[in-house]
Parts: sequence; C-alpha cells; structure tokens
Amino acid sequence: MRCSTIVLLYNEKDNVERQTIDLVKAYGELGIEGEILLMDDGSLDDTGKICDELSQKYPNVRTVHHDKNKGRSWAIETGFENAKGDVFFIIDGDCQYEPREIPKFLKKIEEGYDVVSGNRFERADDWIRRLISRVYNKVIVRGFLGLSIQDQNSGFKAFTKEAALGMGFKPDGYLGLHRFILPLAQVKGYSVTEVDIKHYDREGGKSYIKPSTVVFITLRDFFRFRREHMKRK
Repeated sequence: MRCSTIVLLYNEKDNVERQTIDLVKAYGELGIEGEILLMDDGSLDDTGKICDELSQKYPNVRTVHHDKNKGRSWAIETGFENAKGDVFFIIDGDCQYEPREIPKFLKKIEEGYDVVSGNRFERADDWIRRLISRVYNKVIVRGFLGLSIQDQNSGFKAFTKEAALGMGFKPDGYLGLHRFILPLAQVKGYSVTEVDIKHYDREGGKSYIKPSTVVFITLRDFFRFRREHMKRK
C-alpha cells in the first residue's frame, strides 16, 4: 500500500524540519512507499518557507499551502484532496507523535478496517486538556454518539482512500469538524478502530487550543452534527 502522510502545520517553524526528517527516515527504515505531504495552513512564520525547502531536498516530500489560516478541519480537507496514496495518514506537525508507529495503523488497515486512530494512552499534555478530553470522549463520543473510541482527538490517524474521500468531510458550517471525524466515518458506514501510541511533550512552538473556549465550540458543533447526521428514533 502506498501511503500519503499529511503533516498538519500552522506556525511550526521550530518543528517542521525535524518532523519531516523523522518521517523521511521512518519511510526508509520501514520500507514504506509513498509521499509526505506538508500541509501549511497559512502560517505567519517561516513554516511555509521551510516546507518549500524540504520539498526541494527530498523527492517524496510535497508541500501544499493555504493562502491564509483556515483552521485544522480545512487543512485536513485540502490534504485529503491532494493526497495520492492508497492510505491517508494525518499527523500533527508538533513532533508529539512517533512516525515509526505507522506499521501499527497499516496492520489494522490490512485487517480490513477503514479508519484507524491513535490512542494516546499516556498523554503528554497538561491536566486541564486531559480532563476536557476525557469528559468529551466519555460523554459525547462514547455516550451520545455511540463510538467505542478512547481518544477521538488524537492527532495521528489513518484512513483508506475510499473512507477519506467518501465520508463527506466538509467543514463548512462547523467551527471544528475534525473533532467529529471518527463519528462521521462511522455514521457513513466505515469501520473504525484504535491502536495505542506514544505521545511526547511538545518541545517547540505552542498549541493554539484554548481550554476556555474549546468546550463551547465543541458543544456548538455537536448539536449541529447530531442534527445533520444522527438518525431520529
């Protein structure tokens, strides 16, 4: 299977080179065929410039730019539209994930699953983000949406090409449809599973997630998602 690893980037000048080199090395060491797609979501720092330089240096690295910052969901959508592999990965560009764990995901794809998500079983984030995530996954994802997943918002996921392009991942009207990407795949009939993965501390750059607002944003999107995609009983 040829892979497209879509690296999601916004103002990651301190991480993008290391993340890309780690992926290039992982592809080589593990015999993974395919491409690394650097998805620059309108960065305001030197991220885009570094991406272009990396694309010139490594034959299996490409870059796609947004002219302005559109948000994570739109970066995922653009990545899906531009990827060329049989399996699409999305991975955050903050160096918190281990590219050498790609075979774990591919094994599940080979077993017949359409979507595989990484479960950060020892998450390296502060307590408030861990608490919000735990409540969200328990109450919204497993409770209301009925998806047996521990970590919906993990930044490391794999999709068959068919699932990525067929689930109808269209962010318009949402503030963050990526927070419902696994439930969306399930309601569209695709099989979803999870694998345990490592999660590292962020050493460079900063996260743009604001715990003070993410709860309200998620609830707003949840009600829209339920209205559009959940069948009434």
